[in-house]
Amino acid sequence: MPHHLNSVTIVPESAADARQQWARLGFALLPGGVIALGSTSIVLRDAAEPTPAFGPISLTMTELPNPDAGAPAPHPNGARALAAVAKTMENPADHAETLGRAANQREMRATSAGVELKLANARLEALTSAAFAQRYGAGDQALVFTISSLKATRAFFNAANLAFEEKSDRLVLAERPAGLILAFEAL
Repeated sequence: MPHHLNSVTIVPESAADARQQWARLGFALLPGGVIALGSTSIVLRDAAEPTPAFGPISLTMTELPNPDAGAPAPHPNGARALAAVAKTMENPADHAETLGRAANQREMRATSAGVELKLANARLEALTSAAFAQRYGAGDQALVFTISSLKATRAFFNAANLAFEEKSDRLVLAERPAGLILAFEAL
């Protein structure tokens, strides 16, 4: 059985500034800088020291759902769950076995765009740079959130004066907290 994506830890330069930024982007934060998204939580924490080799995020995947994730908070931007974590990789198929072991998932979809693994509650996407840019824009890491309505999220972004673009039935914010692309896709 595939693992659950329990948490995503983001290590920005300043967790206090990151909390303000994520709140402005429409996320409800719990104490400690936690963003509850159903069975997954995002944690914003201060860096003890820079870790450029691993980038700004780390993932925790386990056999069981996250008992600490709690109910998703109502997020003004409409985010209901974390749908996917996407990353660019040179020759994504070369990493398929390692990703499959980490996710406890032997089945995956491999195309010329990259490799997709379905976890119990989200998906991992390892994409070529070209495929990533087509789906999410220029960058190398993205968090993709499930929303109920593109229309409602679009209205929130417009009311909050947040720049975004529409890419293949996704709304992609122009602002990049910790260098991450934030994309929103309807159920």
